[in-house]
Amino acid sequence: MVVRAEVLARRNEIAKTPILDRIAAMKEDLAAAGDEAQELRHLPAWASKLMGDQGLYRFALPLELGGENLRARDQIEVVEAASAIDGSIGWCTQISSEINALVIRRMEPAFAKRLFDDWDTLVCSGHGPANGPNPGRRAKREGDGWRLNYQGSFASGCHNANWNYLMGPMTVDDDTGEPAQASWMVPRGEFEIIDTWDTAGMRGSGSHDVRMADCYVPPEHLLPFRSLAPSETWANPTYRNPTHAIYNKAAVALGVCRGAIDNFIDLALGKTPWGGSSKLKDQPLIQYRIGEAQANFLAVRTFVLDTQDKLEAHLGPLPSDGGRLAPEWDYFWPALMACSHAAQTCRKIVGDLNNLAGTTGSRMDSPLERQLRDAHQAANHALISYRHYEDLGKTFVGYEPSPTYMELSRA
Repeated sequence: MVVRAEVLARRNEIAKTPILDRIAAMKEDLAAAGDEAQELRHLPAWASKLMGDQGLYRFALPLELGGENLRARDQIEVVEAASAIDGSIGWCTQISSEINALVIRRMEPAFAKRLFDDWDTLVCSGHGPANGPNPGRRAKREGDGWRLNYQGSFASGCHNANWNYLMGPMTVDDDTGEPAQASWMVPRGEFEIIDTWDTAGMRGSGSHDVRMADCYVPPEHLLPFRSLAPSETWANPTYRNPTHAIYNKAAVALGVCRGAIDNFIDLALGKTPWGGSSKLKDQPLIQYRIGEAQANFLAVRTFVLDTQDKLEAHLGPLPSDGGRLAPEWDYFWPALMACSHAAQTCRKIVGDLNNLAGTTGSRMDSPLERQLRDAHQAANHALISYRHYEDLGKTFVGYEPSPTYMELSRA
């Protein structure tokens, strides 16, 4: 199932320039967008359009759908590069490219083609607990479709999205009292953005609530209940990788950390601390800390990339061609641990650098101030939080792993 020739031609044209070079060429614009996003608390429309025009929301899609079919390593490097410019820019890059790709795992190919025949398709997803009064988490069958009364949080990028994706496990079926046995795609105009995202870290990501009140979803917009189960349609092992939504979050943390290291080095080259007699760059402690930061950053970055390479090589081609539908545990847990460890380590590196910067790092015009907030916010995400140390640690002393680990349960 192939999208329109015009979409493929547009992809082919932009792909003549490697995607990391496209990001580098947009650096000044993306930095300005990051500054504006801090005030708006979401990505400005012009910036989202620029990013979409350069394929930053489509690179994980299959070639047939006008994407670039990147695998985990390349996706991580793209998100890292965008996040090094600005954390919220990187977050919107990862979440939009990720959800665009996740929703097609079990989607009917004809629907996927219709969805991505529009170059500007951007899917958001609000799956967290609602903030404030809301219509509940209810779904009810109505003929061949469903009626939704639902509000969910953390719908990053929702201001620029033209679809919202909702998973059945997040709802309750009015008729059964159990999770509704379907998932849904809701077009723009039929979901409402509720202004709830007022945070310090990732402030510009626009991760507000989305509400669907008395919203009818027709049968042609339905997905299976297990909509994020491994794909048997698309050959890229990313579509069977249970850490897809996880490595993207780690990539944001890596990018924020890389940017902080670069910014601290720039500061050290020019700053003489108040009351001091030498520049930071000439102080042995600063030299030591920069070396330590680089070593720890490269170690966790390599851990993430290496385990993703091994996991996706292990999955191989589609099961129909001799590959695996799901990974064995020994390939999965290192990939998950690497992502959590990267986020937690990057949080510490950025915090240490901010501390070394002194009061300069506390000023709102310092990039290190924003990177401190963003590094902490990234590390707080449930998919890469410190809790995975314990959850995985249990398995090393005989406890069974959580059954939810081997299949994505949220974006």
